[in-house]
Parts: sequence; C-alpha cells; structure tokens
Amino acid sequence: MAVKAKKILIASAAEDLAQMEKLLSQQGCDVHLCPEGAKALELSLTTSPDLLIVDTGVPVLAAPKLAQILRANPRTDAVPLFFVGQEGEDIEGFRRHRDRFIPRPFNPEQLLADTIGFFRRFDQTKQVSKQEKDFEGNLSRISLVDLLQVLSLNQRDGILSLSRGRQKGMVHLLDGCVIHAQVGQIAGEKAFYRLLTWSDGAFGFSPGHVDIEASINLPMDHLLMEGLRQNDELQQQADTLPPLDCLLMLKVPRNRLPQGLRPITQEILVLLDYYQLCRDVVDHCPRPDFEVLQVLRVLLEKGLIEKRLPTDAASGIQAPLMTSEEVIAVKDRLGQRGTLLERASAKLILLARSSDDIRAFVQSMQGIGEFEQRREYPALEGSLPLGDIGRLEVAETFYLRLFALPAMPEAAPLWEPFCRRLFGVLALSPGEGMAEAEAFFRDRARIEVVHLDLDPSSTKGRASSLPGGRKGLRRVLQTFLVPFQQQPLVKEIS
Repeated sequence: MAVKAKKILIASAAEDLAQMEKLLSQQGCDVHLCPEGAKALELSLTTSPDLLIVDTGVPVLAAPKLAQILRANPRTDAVPLFFVGQEGEDIEGFRRHRDRFIPRPFNPEQLLADTIGFFRRFDQTKQVSKQEKDFEGNLSRISLVDLLQVLSLNQRDGILSLSRGRQKGMVHLLDGCVIHAQVGQIAGEKAFYRLLTWSDGAFGFSPGHVDIEASINLPMDHLLMEGLRQNDELQQQADTLPPLDCLLMLKVPRNRLPQGLRPITQEILVLLDYYQLCRDVVDHCPRPDFEVLQVLRVLLEKGLIEKRLPTDAASGIQAPLMTSEEVIAVKDRLGQRGTLLERASAKLILLARSSDDIRAFVQSMQGIGEFEQRREYPALEGSLPLGDIGRLEVAETFYLRLFALPAMPEAAPLWEPFCRRLFGVLALSPGEGMAEAEAFFRDRARIEVVHLDLDPSSTKGRASSLPGGRKGLRRVLQTFLVPFQQQPLVKEIS
C-alpha cells in the first residue's frame, strides 16, 4: 500500500538507513536523506515533515539535542520520531506514547511495513478526529493512545466506550482531558492504566457534556506517559512480582508489624485480613496495579507475608474456585445482598440421558478436592438419572448443590421446580434428545447451559478425569458467572 505525499526525513550517515530512501520513495514518499543532524534540523524547520527517522549516532547534532529543539518549536513539536539504534539503548527525552524505537540490525522490509502501517493508522485517526457525531472502530487499527491524543488535541467532551471480549471499559473526557475511567468495578487512574494495555477490542465515542465526579486530575500527556511507564515496567518485572493466582498470608502478628509503614503498605495489610488471593488484593486496592504488586514483593522479601501457590492436592492450601467478588455477584443476583460472610448455596443441574453419564461425571470429579459426593445417590445401571449427587465447595461461604435431572422430553414436568436458585446447567454428553431441555433452562431460567462431553466407557477400567482438571472446572464456572456479573439484579424465579 503506497503512502503518497508523505514527507519523510532520514537523519543518518549509515548505509542501512540510506537503503530506506529508495524503498520509501518507491512507495510514493517524498524522502530526504540528511547525513548529519544540523541539516536534518534545518530541513525539518522549513518543510515540516510527516515523519523523522533519526539514527541515534547521527553526527554534528546529536539525536537527543535534535529532538529537543524540534519539540521546543511549535511548528515541529508534533512531528513523530523513529529512533534507530542499538538494542537496549537509552534515549534521553524519548516519548513512550509518541516515538518509536527500532533496534539494529533491522530488516529494511519490516521497517518499511512499520512505516506504512504507522501512516495508515495516522490517517485513520485523523479521519476519526473530524467526526462530530458518534463514531466507532477497532483498537487494532487505531491504538487507544493515538485515539486519546486526537480527542485531547480537539478538546472533545464525551464518553469513550471500550470492549474486549467480556470486558467493558469507559473513559470520560471533558475539554479533551480524561476525568474518569472505569473497567469492571475498578475506577480512576488504576482503571485507566489497565485500559492502556488493550491492544485490541472495539471502541465507540459518544460526544456530549460529561456529568460525572472527576477521579483523574492529571494532564493527558502526563497520564499517558505514567500509564505506559508503569505497564512497561510491570511487563519487564513480571517474573519478580507475585503471580495473581497465588495465596498471600500474613506471617507475623499485627502487633509485631514495623511502625511508620507507608499508607499504601497499611492499606494492603488491611486487605490481607479479608482477601488471600493476590488477584483480590490487587483488585480491591485503589492504587495502580504495579504499585500494589511492588509493595507485595517487598513484604514477601522482608518476610512479613508468605506466598503459597494453589494446588490440586486435597491436603494443600488452595485458591478458591470463585473469588469473593464473584460470590458477591451471585449472592446479589439471588437476592442475598450483603451476606458475604454467611454460608449460602445455589443449584448446579446435571442434565443427563442415563445414569452412565452421571457415573462418568462423578468419576471425573474424584481429583477435585472441593467435590463431596453424596453417598446415598445410587446411580444404578439403567436407573433414571435423578437425584442429589453431592456438593462443590467453590468458596469459603458458598457451595453448589449438584442435582441430576433426566434430559428426555418426557421428563419435562421435573424441570420446573429446579429453576429456583439456579447457578447453571451442565449438559453431560450432549447430543440428540437434549435440545428441548437445554432450551427450557435457557428461556425459562435465563441461565447458561454448558456442554461437557464425557465418555462413560472410560469408567470401565481406569478412572477418567474432568477435562482440564481443576483449571477446567474453574473455566466452566467462569462461563456460568457471566450473566451474574453483567446483568442487573433480577427477581428470583419462583
């Protein structure tokens, strides 16, 4: 794809960048090769290029000084810079949200493709900025950073809605400044920094006056740079930070903790009284994710807390199958708002066509420590799959009662009584003869139906296991949780 009428200056005396002049010219670009920095500065000030490719080793006028002068001039302060240098080189004044860095050795064709892609995204972003009404697009074509910069430059008011899979986010802008951001239950700078990690997904902008209390007060450039910095460091230091799925526990009594701890450290220690899963601590602390994980790392290093990884072994300490936040969402939907510390339960229906299906499921759950089989359930050969199978302890204050129901249409009168306090429906060995039962629970109970294909013959001999083990079970529960987390509280089905 040609990029005609684009002015590009290349500031370099190196042979590898000299080759780029021919490649870019073949694409219709107006390219000027400047062997030293002073000449590049002169041409930049007189021609206002669309892009400046700068060799970090350019002679006469050093690359950092060249960039500093260009940014101090209102005619050239917005010119994007592509720096080319050695891997790991630190460039003074490098703007994370505007500039690019290409390490040597580079592939000329790849640099050409990156340049063409940059101009394509730039033109698309420019078109978006001209629209006065609602508009939408995809973050894979226009980055969130570019989009926010355009909205800021044009001093737009409105709400930028974002979605990526099941995740939803919102950014509120007033006079081109971000005043509030939210993703799920997370708000403020913490939410904004999380949204900056989204490189794909859909967006939509609705212009208009924004009437919401400000939770963010930083200038756009500072907000973007700080968010990108934290996310970069979070990625670089990921191996040294505690994993989100580990369990964290206080090792010393509260009255023996050091005095004069920082406020963020005190906040996190209080949260550890209520949440053991690292992910829950990070989510419930209002500070940015990177800051929270840094503090947790220090607490681990100083021996004030200890880390334990979840295990499938029944004797080991395990992370719960559902987080406290997920339990709250289910209880709210079932009409038990504010009962986090009280024991509660809901039903998980097992739709089956034979007792063999139930026996195969029970066998597959034997490796799950949270599953407790009801000894009285017969599951006799050829008997009707009907009855209380057992329970699944998904969290400290919440468990699922597992009920087997026949999926045959002639058993339809049995289905209605089980619609009350229903968490989900698991269709065992789905196929012909289950469609009517699945449709009933989806339409009548407004609940998720998940297919689980188990081979009953695998129980004759060695034991079968749930696909994916405990992690597979967690994924199944996550599917059931979707309507509880995204839909408003509804009246219980009676």
